[in-house]
Amino acid sequence: MFKNLPKALVTLFICTLLVGLGLGLTNMAVSRAAGESVVIGKLDGARVGQEFPAMKTAWENVAKQKAALEKELNKKAEGQDEESQKTLLDQYNKKYNDYAREQLDPAQKALENAIAAVAKEKGVTVVLDSSVVHLGGVDITEAVLKKGGAK
Repeated sequence: MFKNLPKALVTLFICTLLVGLGLGLTNMAVSRAAGESVVIGKLDGARVGQEFPAMKTAWENVAKQKAALEKELNKKAEGQDEESQKTLLDQYNKKYNDYAREQLDPAQKALENAIAAVAKEKGVTVVLDSSVVHLGGVDITEAVLKKGGAK
């Protein structure tokens, strides 16, 4: 029933990274104009999204909740007419989206804090996804994972 939701959440995560990229480039232009040196950091966003402990736990919780809600929804929808099934689906989609947001928002904030802390420690002024940095840049992926508690 929630077929497109994980794709939507991954798309949201990628869009967040792309917005960060745009803000980073803007910051770089402003820093250059102000005469400050720019140190570019790069981060494997896909890897961090999967391995950062808070994100990993959040995604695991979301997957468990999705399975539980689907089971509950399928049980309640059995024998219902199409209109009732649609109403139930809308209710369960809302429950799922609210739960996913509750789990992922704090994890995203923890990830952003870890990135900011590592960037500051390493003197990095701009952090971009490694997929857009083809040459150079300080790779902060491992340090961010460790800052988040990964082994």
